[in-house]
Amino acid sequence: MALHHRAISGSAVATFLAGLALWPPRAVYWTHLTAVVGDGVTLAVVCLLAVTFGAAFAWLTGVDVLSFAVGGGVAYAAGMVAIEVWLLPDSPAHLVWYAVLLACLVGGVALRDRLRKIRGESLAPSGRG
Repeated sequence: MALHHRAISGSAVATFLAGLALWPPRAVYWTHLTAVVGDGVTLAVVCLLAVTFGAAFAWLTGVDVLSFAVGGGVAYAAGMVAIEVWLLPDSPAHLVWYAVLLACLVGGVALRDRLRKIRGESLAPSGRG
């Protein structure tokens, strides 16, 4: 499986934005859900959303798992440096939570890739082309 530069760039941007949307630094809106259903359910919901986003991104763009993972790694590194520099966090917890989000996103792309292979589809979006 070869790396594709456009796929890596697009994946980096999508991963960075997904991280901001799913777990915004210092503005985590999931605290309201956590108060109602608890930490475990909240984290499961966020992870499920990340897997769904990853699968949807792969379905729409046809990105392969390796290119997405590399782009996601670039976005993770850039995001963690940004958080360290601008927010000066008290603990390294953000390193773990965003790594979990990245793993879920990559998992979604891998799930879509597996489904594509089972169905015998091409890498084109939605199996078209």
